[in-house]
Amino acid sequence: MRARGGFTLVELLMGLIIMGLVASVIARVFISQQRLTVAQVEQASMQANVRTGTLILANELRELGTGLTSGTDIKSFTATTLRYRAMRNLALACWVTSTTVRIRTTPQFGARPIIAVQDSMLVFVEGDPSTSTDDRWASLRISSVTPGSTCPSDGAPAITLGTSVNTVTYPVASFLVDAPVRTFEIMELAPVLAGGHNWLGAHSLTKPGGEPLTPVAGPITIAGLSFIYLDANGNGTGTRSNIRSIRIVLRGQTDWDVRPGSTIGVPLQPLLDSLVTTVTIRNAPVP
Repeated sequence: MRARGGFTLVELLMGLIIMGLVASVIARVFISQQRLTVAQVEQASMQANVRTGTLILANELRELGTGLTSGTDIKSFTATTLRYRAMRNLALACWVTSTTVRIRTTPQFGARPIIAVQDSMLVFVEGDPSTSTDDRWASLRISSVTPGSTCPSDGAPAITLGTSVNTVTYPVASFLVDAPVRTFEIMELAPVLAGGHNWLGAHSLTKPGGEPLTPVAGPITIAGLSFIYLDANGNGTGTRSNIRSIRIVLRGQTDWDVRPGSTIGVPLQPLLDSLVTTVTIRNAPVP
């Protein structure tokens, strides 16, 4: 009978060792690839959040303005917080009395419907049409919002806004037909802690009953939100009336700690990124 072939014990051991080495190398490649993928996904998500937060800030603050009669829309400011008049609607006033302002239903532009008590309005006071020296904006509270009205001048659909006009300061005759009306609420931007992370937070200061700071973008680092207030020459200023632009710095971080790159042994840590944008104040007079 012919002898049956086989493997010796040494050959089997060598085969197992080689297979173990190959499996170890493959496992290391898979683990490194997985860590790299997780890091890339977290970084992409974090960068998208930073971009979103910057766009929110820029779009919200782009409507800020200043003027000799209406003052500045900035109410108070620090390096990390900002309170301001946030414009919500633009319409035309077709009728003004001491207790009401009627605005045309169309054209009307805004991010949301007008909300009584929470919103106020700026109504343009023309005064003498032959001169611009007496032009100004009357700031009025909105006590009620009643749809279904009409404009006395032409019968067009209108919305009646309840208010109280000081006719001594603002005579009714000084409000011309189709005077611009801008509604606003007082908002605050500030960092807020939620879920163990810091976020870009925002809330309305004029909403009845109050409203807590609500996370709108993030997470951000501990010092992830900062405002730099610049004058007409691009220098920092602490005087509200001298602010001509606002530089916004948003520093984001990943939701989870990851190992940057594929190097084994590097400790887990959050990935960081930042974005800077500048918003110019409207109607800012230059010295």
